[in-house]
Amino acid sequence: MTFGSPRWLLVPYVLNILILVPVCYQMLFGRGVASVFEGQVAESLGLRVMVGALWCAILIASVAGIMWPEFFAPIVLVQIVYKFLWLVVFVVPLWHSGGRIPSGITLVFACIVVAYPVFFRVALSD
Repeated sequence: MTFGSPRWLLVPYVLNILILVPVCYQMLFGRGVASVFEGQVAESLGLRVMVGALWCAILIASVAGIMWPEFFAPIVLVQIVYKFLWLVVFVVPLWHSGGRIPSGITLVFACIVVAYPVFFRVALSD
């Protein structure tokens, strides 16, 4: 895979940094599950730390992606896939059953699933 203009990958990296700094702090040191998932996912220390660690890894890779955008491009793809799966497997059934959807994280994930492929495609085509 060759990127014609990897500078477009900087947009997802910068957005990741802006979104994930407060989220990672909350997940690892605060009330992350309650605030991020709006009380729609039960608190579990192990799950909270695992998700927090994943998001911290994405944050660190995004910071590195500012310097080496092509090398860290797979992080963008992983985000698209896991966020799409979360929306399809968790949010859609919850919505269909009339359950309360955690609107903040759902909106952020949906925007990322729609927008990040555009930046990725533009980076490949320029």
